Amino acid sequence: MQDQSADTAPGVNPSASRLDGSLSAPRIIGIGASAGGLEALEQLIGHLPADLGAAVIIVQHLSPDYKSFMSELLLRKTSMKVLEARSGMQVMKNHIYLIPAKSYLTVHGGMLHLEDYPDQQGIHLPIDVFLESLAADQGSQSVGIILSGTGADGTSGVEAVHRAGGMVFVQDEETAKFNGMPRSAIQTGIADFVSSPAKIADEIMMILQSPSPADTSEDQLRKILTVIRKQSGIDFSSYKQNGIIRRIERRMKIAGITSLRLYLEYMMDNMAEAVLLQKDLLIGVTHFFRDNEAFQTLVDKVIPAICDTKLQNREKEIRIWVAGCSTGEEAYTIAMLFKQYIDEQGIEIQIRIFATDLDREAVDYAGIGVYPRHIEEHVPEPYLSKYFIPKEGSYQVSKDIRRMIVFAPHNIIKDPPFVNLDLISCRNMMIYFQPYMQKKILSLFHFALNTRGFLFLGPSESIGKLDNLFKALDRKWNIFCYKEVYQWSQSQLKEVAYQDPDRETLSVLRSRESVLAGRQEPAVQKLDDLNSQLAEELLPPCVILNEKNEVIHTVGDVNKYIGMPKGRVSLNINKMVAASLSMPLGTGIHKARREMQKVTYANLKCGEGQNGRSIKLTIQPLFTKGEMRSLVAILFEEMMDRAVDAPAGAYHVYGANDDTDYRILDLERELQYTQDSLQATIEELETANEELQSTNEELIAANEEMQSSNEELQSVNEELITVNSEHQRKIQELIELNNDMDNFLLSTKIGTIFLDTDMCIRRFTPSAAEVFHLMEVDIGRPIHHISHKLYYGSLIQDAAYVLATTDVVEKELQCSEGNWYSVRVLPYRTTDNLIRGVVVTVVKITELKLANKELQKLSYAIEQSPSMIMITDVRGIIEYVNPVFIRKTGYKSEEIRDRSLKDFLIETTSAPQICSSIEKHIFTGDKWTGELKQKTRDGEWYWETTSLLPIENEDGEIIHYLKVSEDITERKKTEELLRKSEMLSAVGELAAGIAHEIRNPLTALKGFVQLMKAQGGNETYISIMLSEFDRIEHIINELLLLSKPKIINFQPQNLLMILNDVLLLIDTQALLNKVTIHTELDAGHPYVHCVENQLKQVFINLFKNAIEAMPEGGNIYVRVTRKDDGDIIMSIRDEGCGIPADKLPRLGEPFFTTKEKGTGLGLMVSYNIIEGHNGVMRIQSEEQKGTTITIELPAL
Repeated sequence: MQDQSADTAPGVNPSASRLDGSLSAPRIIGIGASAGGLEALEQLIGHLPADLGAAVIIVQHLSPDYKSFMSELLLRKTSMKVLEARSGMQVMKNHIYLIPAKSYLTVHGGMLHLEDYPDQQGIHLPIDVFLESLAADQGSQSVGIILSGTGADGTSGVEAVHRAGGMVFVQDEETAKFNGMPRSAIQTGIADFVSSPAKIADEIMMILQSPSPADTSEDQLRKILTVIRKQSGIDFSSYKQNGIIRRIERRMKIAGITSLRLYLEYMMDNMAEAVLLQKDLLIGVTHFFRDNEAFQTLVDKVIPAICDTKLQNREKEIRIWVAGCSTGEEAYTIAMLFKQYIDEQGIEIQIRIFATDLDREAVDYAGIGVYPRHIEEHVPEPYLSKYFIPKEGSYQVSKDIRRMIVFAPHNIIKDPPFVNLDLISCRNMMIYFQPYMQKKILSLFHFALNTRGFLFLGPSESIGKLDNLFKALDRKWNIFCYKEVYQWSQSQLKEVAYQDPDRETLSVLRSRESVLAGRQEPAVQKLDDLNSQLAEELLPPCVILNEKNEVIHTVGDVNKYIGMPKGRVSLNINKMVAASLSMPLGTGIHKARREMQKVTYANLKCGEGQNGRSIKLTIQPLFTKGEMRSLVAILFEEMMDRAVDAPAGAYHVYGANDDTDYRILDLERELQYTQDSLQATIEELETANEELQSTNEELIAANEEMQSSNEELQSVNEELITVNSEHQRKIQELIELNNDMDNFLLSTKIGTIFLDTDMCIRRFTPSAAEVFHLMEVDIGRPIHHISHKLYYGSLIQDAAYVLATTDVVEKELQCSEGNWYSVRVLPYRTTDNLIRGVVVTVVKITELKLANKELQKLSYAIEQSPSMIMITDVRGIIEYVNPVFIRKTGYKSEEIRDRSLKDFLIETTSAPQICSSIEKHIFTGDKWTGELKQKTRDGEWYWETTSLLPIENEDGEIIHYLKVSEDITERKKTEELLRKSEMLSAVGELAAGIAHEIRNPLTALKGFVQLMKAQGGNETYISIMLSEFDRIEHIINELLLLSKPKIINFQPQNLLMILNDVLLLIDTQALLNKVTIHTELDAGHPYVHCVENQLKQVFINLFKNAIEAMPEGGNIYVRVTRKDDGDIIMSIRDEGCGIPADKLPRLGEPFFTTKEKGTGLGLMVSYNIIEGHNGVMRIQSEEQKGTTITIELPAL
């Protein structure tokens, strides 16, 4: 019995539970092929669809000395992607992966892993290594295929796939070009399907796409199990039905059968199918240190307790039973843990482990102790290095560990158990049994354990209702202690030990639960316990034997008289007792059964030396009738006297008396002499045998060397055959490639000329004839005989230079027709990197040249732009700034580049808080425009108007960000002056208004006062009133001075610079009023002697009047010219409503205006300022057409 039987292995791949189930990782189909495998692979891959729904991994024997073209060849047969495997590559469905040369390939968790071949010479088995890893990774979902090849690589791999519950396909020998690998795989008897590669592909698709059978008739299922029991002797009726059904479904899919009835008929006609199903039901998958925490609990709690108990009792042996050991990993794990503990503690104690399983093949495999490389994933490094010996592509358990374990086939349901055990490990096996069988096995384990023994179950198992037999030590990992109960009753003993599954029917098995239930009734339990207790206290130590003389039950302490034999496990009493008791015991058992009466032997010597003691041996049949008449009880009683009276009717044999002692002594001496002679003869035979053995070992070694050489030759032959097949296909590809090259040379627009080492033409493309005057007859002629259109007089010299130095010469040349060409002269290299001539290529680049010129213009525009330009990447990292930016800020280009724009702005702007708003706008694709006060590298502040916007490519993706800035420091200063001027103008207007409004009534009052004075009024009062009127008039005159322009501090100024400043100021107001200002400035550098701010005041007043004259928008035309005498003329023309002709003469008068809310003072001030600058201002206007104002100023 194995730890995995009719269900999915918990340790393999929990997702791989059904053939048609889906995996989180893709289903993997592993293919192994060698010599002659190319044709088979093409047939197999060619019949698989592109949407296979699974991944294909191909493992071959590849030569390390030749490049493999397998991927190119397979791409001709499939549209699936073909990739060379790489470490860490994730396996994807509908992909084909190829193993590289000199590597082992494994898969774990859907990930590929590569490992180079070891340096030492030997046979490499990459197919076995991969398929074993595939079985461990995908479990019952794994698929292994063996195609043509020599040798036996792949056989162990498909066995691992079969053990994991996967599918095995093998190419038949008739279609295989080399049948070594297919034959070896077929001989294992585990192949699910043997046919041609094309049919294997069809079968795979049918299995992948077929639904699960739904027929689960219990009657049909029982008949199927009966067929298996008659065929193999193994009864699976106690297994859980669901697990059995899943295995039967797998076999039904392989056979293409959809119902249990048809499958039963198929099995009856084909008895080999019963054997195959039996093997499927016994599939066992396990691994080292499964559930690490569970084994750590074993180390922490169980192993120390067992060792302490043995030391206290002065016992020298620990007995362990691993039931359902499968391929032995768990048994070796427990052995390593015990070995590690006793070595660390310095304890001298023998460990004996009985590892049993129903599957004889699994037991044989476990006994060898050789495991694949992937156990490294489960075995901790300290244990791996200490207890394993590395082999080629595998590990073998060390001899010290293997000596601790006895592997043997054993049917836990039918065969007697081991006894006097300290630990029983039975993990993940009972979950596949029905409840009644689980109870029976647990009762059997309790019977087999010592009173201080332990039971170790799997994480999914429990003791159920049998908590009266075991006490929990660790419930998480299901570790239990033996629980003391009364001795087993006779009925319980019969229940555990004497049932014969070969004679049981399904109804009998099912009725067993009722027997167990009845056994728990209080009255019966108490009576059985009383009988057991009486037998324990009143009877001497005894054992009970079955018809095969095997121990099936013990009473009392029998360890002093019997013990487990060394080597192969056996419960036969003759192998368990001392040699001195073997003969009388055998004789007595035979006589007791023959005569059906008790036989007694007295004064028998048991033990040696001082430990020897005399015992009385009683052999008595238990029953005289019925099926248990062959049971015999053997009682051991120690004797205090040399003579004991036997009961009546007994058969007496007394010990030797003193008269016979001398005879015995003579016989012993004669026997000793005979033994000495025999020993001498044995030693001579051993010497001869050693010599023969030595010779035999030499012959074996020579044979192994020859076998190794033969296998190496076979491997080399396979590689050569594979290379030859690939070369044949490659030749065909080269022919096609040559045809493709001919067509390429005819169709390409790249002019190419191939020259040999003598500078003679070997080949040329038609495009080359457009530049060089070439014809087909020119092949073989020297290149210097051929004329061309290029302005290239050094072609021959450059070709000779390239041939001599292997350097590449590149030039851009113009031809006589005006077109531009890129000419490259390169060395002609062979695949061996030898120079065999020169290659001249000519590519027309006229359009590229023009495009480069356009790009150059754009580059110059950015470099020479008066604006400051900055370009960043999509992360905001500065990549470029133009020279204007560098000159203004004082930063060097390398100081700015690779810095974050946000960090730069935070560092240099006067308002860092605005940076977040800027970043939010531009990173969402919006444009940001505003004014920033920035600081130069030297700490000087300046104002700039900034625009930040994304740069997008043709797909609308943002690839850069652009920052364009202009220095507006001077404009800011002018605006400040303008603000002050406007404030002064407002005050002047206010003063003028006050003077105008007050002066008239003041004049009237003054006149009336003078009239009163003339009429003889009070002189004193009148004098006071006149004095106050004069003071008020003086104040009014002072207020009027605020509205009068003052001309002071004349300096030479550029009139255009003044005008540009005003235009910058007024531009915003113009845009808001939908007014466009057009300028025509042809005066060169006109300098005038002026007060700059007063002229700005004049220009601003004139522009504002022009804008206000066009409430619906329009155009303003500004022109600056020079007269012949050098004076400067400036004209401002609008498209407003115009001024009536009758009002033109009054323009410039105080408080005269054509506007509803004007005062007329602004135009008056402008007249005064121009006059103060020795200039003239004229106004021309026409209604509904506009007004033109002309200013004439003397130039310097």
